[in-house]
Amino acid sequence: MTIRRRIALVAATAVAVTVVLVSVSIFFAARRQIIVPIDDSLLSRASIIEGVPPGTLPPAFREDFVKREGIFGQRRGDFDSTYYQVILPDGGTINAGPDNVVLPVPGPDEVSVEEPTLRSVWVDGLHLRVVTVYQPDAGVFIQLARPLSEADETLRRLAILLVVTGLVGVAVAGGLGLLVARSALKPVDDLRSSLTDIAASKSLDERVDVSSGDEIAELGRAFNQLLDEIEAAREDQVRLVRDAGHELRTPLTALRTNIEILQRHEVDEEDRQAMLAAAHAEVEELSMLVTEVVDLATDRYEEEPTSSVILGDVVASVAERIERRNGRRVEIIDDGSVVTGKSAAIERAITNIVTNADKWSRDEDVIQITIAAGCVTVTDTGPGFDPDDIDHVFERFYRSSDARSTPGSGLGLAIVAQVARDHGGEVFARNRPDRPGAIVGLCLPQL
Repeated sequence: MTIRRRIALVAATAVAVTVVLVSVSIFFAARRQIIVPIDDSLLSRASIIEGVPPGTLPPAFREDFVKREGIFGQRRGDFDSTYYQVILPDGGTINAGPDNVVLPVPGPDEVSVEEPTLRSVWVDGLHLRVVTVYQPDAGVFIQLARPLSEADETLRRLAILLVVTGLVGVAVAGGLGLLVARSALKPVDDLRSSLTDIAASKSLDERVDVSSGDEIAELGRAFNQLLDEIEAAREDQVRLVRDAGHELRTPLTALRTNIEILQRHEVDEEDRQAMLAAAHAEVEELSMLVTEVVDLATDRYEEEPTSSVILGDVVASVAERIERRNGRRVEIIDDGSVVTGKSAAIERAITNIVTNADKWSRDEDVIQITIAAGCVTVTDTGPGFDPDDIDHVFERFYRSSDARSTPGSGLGLAIVAQVARDHGGEVFARNRPDRPGAIVGLCLPQL
């Protein structure tokens, strides 16, 4: 079901419920306005009959009182016809009226000896309004009844009018609902058309035209923001591929040159071993470069659940591997910080920072790692950063002039920056103020 039809259906349903409630209220209010005068008339006549001595009722009631007072109509079912019945103590009845209709005798719980009681009954297809009063002197109940035929006819016509009016109102509401829905959803149609055109053209530089300040405009702005993110991601992807291709050419060229020399020329064993070692080093660099490019291009930690990560445990694991692999001493100062994130991704980022510090520090020096307030700060004893390089150290494939002569892809710190960004954190890099060396680290949100 379309949104237009849903809106029309909701509008029609709301109107239908309102019409039913209003119609029922009008019907019962009208019924009360019709019945109350009839009840007042019956109670007034009951008070007159109540004063007649019971002993004179039969037959003096029919022959004298009835004709003299003229309170009863002469035709069955006339609106102003009145039926009279006396319920004797022994259960017998005396009745009078146009055709001596016998009124139903009420049960003990349907009448009161203290005050008149009113009810509606059907007798031989005749709808009557009956008042019953008790005459304590004679110990009898007196009943007076008037037909409700004209009242029923009036209420029937009113009910038909209310039903027809209600149905017309619901139909009109449904039609108006469709018109309102069509008008209200026109901005949605325009937005859908714009997005369809953008999808068909595959042009990410196009944007949805937003000119108002309503909710649809907010949705359009959200789509524009999404398109901005997609366009930025696409540009980032293109730049990554271009930069990766550029970085891959150097080791591939060197590797191909060594292989061609080995295939086409006779070289002595010493040169052959040197060229094979160089080829092996180039393959290792290629492997590391491809791994880091894949890490940047795809979030391989995406499926890892977010959990509480104790930074001290992660840093201790990274430091233990560095010490075992390179014999490097690592000093850790830990305040027990706990952050929220993906453990494997955080460990990879810290490993890259510590590995970078290990590469630049002298063999006999100690790497200092400080954990404080969710931040991991790694301090090395290398030459530090050139002032012109500090703002670029976390860029992809960026390598300073000193770093170009050393192994590496220029992606290690870029991965650190991406992990921090994915966790809502930040990275920093600066030189040591007291002596040569660099300070690199990242900060992550704490629990």
